[in-house]
Amino acid sequence: MTINPVQYGDHDEAPHDPGHDPAWQESVFLHWYDPKVGVGGIHRIGHEPSAGITALWCGVVATDGTRFRRSASVSFRPEDRLPDGFAAGPNQRLTFDPRPRLRVQEDSCELDLLVTDFYPRTDFFPKDTMVSDEFAAHHFEASGRVTGTAVLGGTTYEIDGFGHRDHSWGPRRWDTLLSHRWVSGTFGPALSFGSVVWHAVDGSLLQVGYLVRDGEVSYADVDVVVHMEADGLTHRGGEVTWRTADGGSLTLHPRAVDGVLSIHRNVAVVDTLCEVEHDGMIGACDFEISTNPRAGGGPVLTALRAVSEDGLTKRT
Repeated sequence: MTINPVQYGDHDEAPHDPGHDPAWQESVFLHWYDPKVGVGGIHRIGHEPSAGITALWCGVVATDGTRFRRSASVSFRPEDRLPDGFAAGPNQRLTFDPRPRLRVQEDSCELDLLVTDFYPRTDFFPKDTMVSDEFAAHHFEASGRVTGTAVLGGTTYEIDGFGHRDHSWGPRRWDTLLSHRWVSGTFGPALSFGSVVWHAVDGSLLQVGYLVRDGEVSYADVDVVVHMEADGLTHRGGEVTWRTADGGSLTLHPRAVDGVLSIHRNVAVVDTLCEVEHDGMIGACDFEISTNPRAGGGPVLTALRAVSEDGLTKRT
């Protein structure tokens, strides 16, 4: 396994030329959460030009149980490849000028959020693995501060919280994934973190992570334990440990706020926004998982701790 971190420039925030592979896609993803007001969200715009579709994931949740979700494959429009970013129809877009900006205008959910990165956009994924060869050949991510306004169910929130984003392009073969855990988040410039546990159809299992402390990157072996719900799909949080080459370790215990279920190409992904605490600091993360070790494709009938219905709902 080779880990050679690559940093990307501003020009890579814009759309890239599609390759000839029919599985080529380009996607941007942002998760954010403000512990002070108890509101956060997950957002993905994934362009698949050859298939003529855009994968749209949009979920916003609050600690009082209010939830909004829109998860759909919408028609891909060439004009959605913006000079400065990506759109999914007229109501959702993530652009860069000079900072990432998310704008959503949906019934019962409106967002206008700016992201300020804590460190340079970096590809932390190891190469020569199935996750890099078949899922994220080109990829960068960064943690940061998220500020702006969120309107959820008629209530307006001023947001000043935490976020993490990524941008990937290249062939993406969803049927090469059996299950995964992706835990990423931040406490602020002093400490950000990421990890991936990837179980592929060839039986391989990748378990790697990284820590960014005041801009300094260290790689780690990672151990992720999920506190699963009885539905076998969603979770309450868990325990994540990073062990670095110098003998250091960090263990966090993410506590679930609420989750969002998104399904694309028979892969059911649960993004669970969590609060985390370390050395007196309160931070936030997305504890994203999929659990499908036998490669089944049946419908999801029960989701205890993630919103699975579109529109505005209330957690019971």
